[in-house]
Amino acid sequence: MKRLVIAAMVLALVGAFAFADGPTMAWKTNVYSGFGVATAGTVTTLQGYDYSWVGAGAVRFNMNYTSADGKAGFNSRLQMTMPDASVAEGAFGGPTANFNQINAWAKFGMFTVRAGMNDDYTIATPIWNNYGSTDGKVGIYFNVTPFDGLDVGYFQPIGNVASDISNFFSPAGTARATVGLAYTAKDIAKIELGALAADWSPSVPTTLYAGAALTAVKGLTAQLEGKFDLGTTTSVALLENIAYNMGALTVGSYVGENLSGSNFYWGLEPTVAYKVTDNFSVNAIFNFYNNPSQTWMSPIDAGIGIAGGYGNDFNLGAGLSVGYSASGATLTVGDYFAGASGGTNLFYVNLDLAL
Repeated sequence: MKRLVIAAMVLALVGAFAFADGPTMAWKTNVYSGFGVATAGTVTTLQGYDYSWVGAGAVRFNMNYTSADGKAGFNSRLQMTMPDASVAEGAFGGPTANFNQINAWAKFGMFTVRAGMNDDYTIATPIWNNYGSTDGKVGIYFNVTPFDGLDVGYFQPIGNVASDISNFFSPAGTARATVGLAYTAKDIAKIELGALAADWSPSVPTTLYAGAALTAVKGLTAQLEGKFDLGTTTSVALLENIAYNMGALTVGSYVGENLSGSNFYWGLEPTVAYKVTDNFSVNAIFNFYNNPSQTWMSPIDAGIGIAGGYGNDFNLGAGLSVGYSASGATLTVGDYFAGASGGTNLFYVNLDLAL
């Protein structure tokens, strides 16, 4: 089976270009950079940080090529990360660089094959956790579209590729065989259903997931995603996102629930965004949650270390940022504070530049 998968992977890589029509190469490059300065008590930490997606690298280069006929292509992302460094201790380390996406794809009628370190989200849920995505996972993804609007996908990971060529690849997380489908009813909604196979470790059970996004109402964002782990301990995670755009003003909230064994966690994240001009915007976010590590909900403060809760692990947080966009570039500067008196403060700067 392993040899068959590897052979199919090689054929997809070769076929992606062998069957491409047209010699035109149109590379697109995106440079993303961001850093944060987190202060908790007397300890200050400098880190690569993305205010909207925790744990981003310091710099990202995305390079993509699509053939003239749109039937084959190549995607890659080189990510350079700066390790967290305590300013108080002077523990600054150098950056590391790895490809965390590099793959080729080809279309054959209703079939699409993508091989390498993947980046496919076709059958993934629509919010933070993206259950069912293949991002950063080494293997081969098969997709069939029997009719317009329906995608059925299967991802087969190749377990030992990362260790064989570890100097080149740096996979993100444990790859698990995934099967799922996504159905899009144009201008109405999109739904996703799927399953992630159990890992060899008994601690990683089979996971069922589902997601949905309503697209029928102009200006309204309504999304849902959830997973259910079929293990010895009940584990259910749900996340809802609802927002409404009223011209220059957008208001909304993320709401999350997590049942893990006998523990029930919840979270609420209201957001407000106001577009002052075509280029300049102001954004605010608030957090209310009863677990200081809501990784299943990915709040803005996940991963920065929260200090000074309010008892029973209940925490509050608030942040304000300003953004300026022009000529394909967006600069965001913000500050966020979480916890009671003496909690954690985060100042961050992000630049997204499309070249």
